[in-house]
Amino acid sequence: MVTAMEHSVENYELHRALQFPVEDLDQQVAFAALKKFETRRNPSGMMRSAWNYTEYALNLRSGRLDERDEYFHSSQLLTAMILAHPKVHQDTALNALTLSSYLPLFSKRASDIEIMGDDCEDVYRSLGQAMKYLRPLTIDEPPQWRMVEIASLALSARSQQPQLLLYPASPREEASATQPLNHDSYFLGNGGKIPIQQKLIPTQKIYDECIKVLTMQPLIYKALRKSRVTGVTNLSDQVNYLLSLIVSETSGAILEKDEHRFLNAMTEAVVAHYFQTSEEFTKAA
Repeated sequence: MVTAMEHSVENYELHRALQFPVEDLDQQVAFAALKKFETRRNPSGMMRSAWNYTEYALNLRSGRLDERDEYFHSSQLLTAMILAHPKVHQDTALNALTLSSYLPLFSKRASDIEIMGDDCEDVYRSLGQAMKYLRPLTIDEPPQWRMVEIASLALSARSQQPQLLLYPASPREEASATQPLNHDSYFLGNGGKIPIQQKLIPTQKIYDECIKVLTMQPLIYKALRKSRVTGVTNLSDQVNYLLSLIVSETSGAILEKDEHRFLNAMTEAVVAHYFQTSEEFTKAA
């Protein structure tokens, strides 16, 4: 039976780790989270379990390579089961494809193997193909806002610079009981985690000072002007334009000059949040 004190300690550790990489999470807490969801058989429960297996594998101490590989393998199997489930929601399927795209990098992280530019390129291509697989894009179709979060991840990977790579947040990090610490993704830098909260349009929500808010609407608007793209007026069309170019480029299509300039401008705008936050942390120190 879990005592009130033990529950308090567990919550404290879970919330504390929101500001740090999961590698710093207390191992017993990580294991308890893994056991809590591993018997779930609906797609959302299996998705949470897949993330918990991944986080536990990342959290395992050095010298346990075989065990880490086993947990990563279990996570990969769960993502496959989710995608094959007849009642899977598209958001859950997208989450599964996103986690699957990053599992090779998480495995490298767990083994302290350097992540290279080719790894970033693989993630970019995988995320673009996931978007294409789930949603064939037409300009008249309203965009699914969850795709915008994946677009931010893809654009950071497009830079092919490992230090500028955004990692997707786990369900624990994305929707904790401590709302001001919630975040959708993060960079790794300055010896820790740089958490990013991604929004399509400006928000009135207040986040902890350690959370950097990345708002896509003004970035898209500025990138369209910078690349001299015209005729893409409303927000829905602008988002679809961004998504369709990512899908096209990752499918091997040759982009027009203005399309390429637009993607370059968006890539620069997203990864700029790494440098802005790094500068703020340096000044604070």
